[in-house]
Amino acid sequence: MEEHRATILTVDDEESIRDILCRKLLSLGYHCEVAADGNEALWKAFMQDFDLVLMDIKMPGLSGMEVLPKIVTDHPDTCVIMLTAVSDIQTAVEAMKLGATEYLTKPVDPDELVLKVEKALERHSMAKEVKNLRNQVRKEFSVDNIIAKSKGMRQVLEMVERVAASDATILITGDSGTGKEVIAKAINQLSARSGGMFVPINC
Repeated sequence: MEEHRATILTVDDEESIRDILCRKLLSLGYHCEVAADGNEALWKAFMQDFDLVLMDIKMPGLSGMEVLPKIVTDHPDTCVIMLTAVSDIQTAVEAMKLGATEYLTKPVDPDELVLKVEKALERHSMAKEVKNLRNQVRKEFSVDNIIAKSKGMRQVLEMVERVAASDATILITGDSGTGKEVIAKAINQLSARSGGMFVPINC
């Protein structure tokens, strides 16, 4: 099976910079699309999913700083690397606070481009794997997957959903084999601590 290569959108109002960046990315085996301004970038991001966006901060019309929050909000699985002049690094730092993954200074060093793109995509891939795993575990241990025919058990599941939202210490009692650990896992996965480790101890 052919390995999936990331699709990258390069956004810059200077055609020569778009061409240089795209040629480098294509030589590395990535798929590359270009946009000449912020409006075109938003349109292309609406029409197609991108793994990464390389975007200039200063552009006519919509600036990179205006486009960034829209991409971060509408496409949370897309990472963004901002392009900036050396004199404008403070703005690039502000961009990272708004959700950019990284920034590159112009003129872009090809080796630095490769390094930062690969690191960003690696983090992007890991984040997607973690998200998928959490969703899978959450689905497996959701109250919807616990079979409950009796009125008493349905009441227990309703209580699970309520208590999972609290920080209360919860004691689950019952005979062996009645599903105490299943209920504990469901509470854990529905709580704010679902990203942490679940450790069952038989005592």
